[in-house]
Amino acid sequence: VQLDRFYPTAASAGKTTMLKAEGKFPNWPIKLVCDRPDIQWKIGEKSGEIELTIDSAAHPGVAWFRMIDETSSSELIPLLISNLDSMSESEPNNQRDNANAITPPVTLCGRLEKGGDLDGFKFAANASERFIISLTGNRILASPMDAIIQISDMQGNVLLQEDDTRGLDPVIRFDAPENGDYLLRVFAFPLTPNSTIGYAGAATFCYSIDIAKAEDFIENYLPLHLPKETSESMPQGSESPASFRARPYGWNLPSGISPVIAGPTSISPPTTHASGKVGWQWLPELSIAVTESFETSATTEPQSPLKPPFSFSGHLLEEREVDSVLFSASAGLKYRASVNSKRLGYPIDTALTIIDQKSGESIASNDDLSRSDYDSSVDFTPKTDGLFEARVTDTVDGFGPHHAYSLLIHEVTPSYSLSVSKPSYSVNLGETVEIDITVNRKDGFDQTLEVSVRAPEGRELPKSFDCPSVTSEPKGDSAKSLKLKFNAAGEDQYQGPIQIFGRIISQDDPIEYPITLATFSLRPGVNLRQLWLNACSKPK
Repeated sequence: VQLDRFYPTAASAGKTTMLKAEGKFPNWPIKLVCDRPDIQWKIGEKSGEIELTIDSAAHPGVAWFRMIDETSSSELIPLLISNLDSMSESEPNNQRDNANAITPPVTLCGRLEKGGDLDGFKFAANASERFIISLTGNRILASPMDAIIQISDMQGNVLLQEDDTRGLDPVIRFDAPENGDYLLRVFAFPLTPNSTIGYAGAATFCYSIDIAKAEDFIENYLPLHLPKETSESMPQGSESPASFRARPYGWNLPSGISPVIAGPTSISPPTTHASGKVGWQWLPELSIAVTESFETSATTEPQSPLKPPFSFSGHLLEEREVDSVLFSASAGLKYRASVNSKRLGYPIDTALTIIDQKSGESIASNDDLSRSDYDSSVDFTPKTDGLFEARVTDTVDGFGPHHAYSLLIHEVTPSYSLSVSKPSYSVNLGETVEIDITVNRKDGFDQTLEVSVRAPEGRELPKSFDCPSVTSEPKGDSAKSLKLKFNAAGEDQYQGPIQIFGRIISQDDPIEYPITLATFSLRPGVNLRQLWLNACSKPK
């Protein structure tokens, strides 16, 4: 079974939507599994037809689906969940005269079906009304396109155009200059540039657009991260813990907005949203435990010094703004300061500088981590105890509510992580599959690791399966990579989640070290900890 995508790409809370599953389904009807309990479905008689019903209280965000038949399973495919009414484009709509009429607020679903395709939507606005128009395509749906949003008047004069705001997906703020009708146009270039001159299109070029007045659209929420202990303690479907409060940011937002946090699923991290408002975001957990997590609109006002390890989230709201975070540090200890913006989907090309408050001198600075990584990070070791200042700027002088970032400062200590190159694995009964594991030893980590596989809590692998643990030594070939051999012995099938985990082992140390789960980067900010195993009889 091969599930490639759903169309339309979004469905509305409180509504029933007819979806078309696109892919290869040799054994229809088929089984469908989802990571969210607030969604129900009926499998249609015709191949690919699914009737989806979403609870009225369902939070906006993403639902992940997988299709399963008796001998195989698909990869995870996302469906956007909207708290607006949604509609799909109607072709033809590439000319001013046949543009689809829309009434914001609305979620639009469309597809640029072939080369040269352009989708057009017409909407009315009064003078000085402000709209936010946000397209989701490449970043979450994995559509292989670099989309462009364009606003013009009905005479064809281009008023605004935007492309790369959230990664390759555009977000545009439009202030209507006068009463009248306006055109929203969508077109794209291929994700990988080629020799073709012109707009690109294909069955894979699917997108969703949220359009609403600015006072109803939340650009983002601060903090941008959840502390690790908060994320791990939140049950699915729970709301914001009393110790953690999110604050919304955008244009012309009214007071009194009360965001809530929906707990994580087996796939996605917690999600922030606000009732009656457009705009949600994932809250990925921090890579380390922190003493406190702060947020502010980050001005140069005096503030109490923070103490590492801590996280700090802010915005560059004004042109040429320099944000300043004051913190204490101890002599002789090695610290790391890291700024995340681009990798979280925000447009800041950050520059980071650490200033010794006593001398006024810069002791460390960084612009780009690498040629392709525009976030910044520095290591530094103070010579004396004292106060230090972390300054964050944008090298291209961007600013506004969508110019958000997070700063993490902590002491550098040896650590490790495990990752895999695939989210799922298939093996016929009686055969063996190899799982390649990358061991990332950081900051001098030199201990021996034991790596094993298991089913998550509530599931159990067949006892006949054979998967001996493997060892990663501090030096040699196994230090950086391993091959875990999984033999599906016996006659019992298994289709379900698995976890690959590592643990420090030491003959000289009786401590029972905690486990570390291997991850697969499913999307920016979504690290998959539950992989999938399809161990079945060979298809006939």
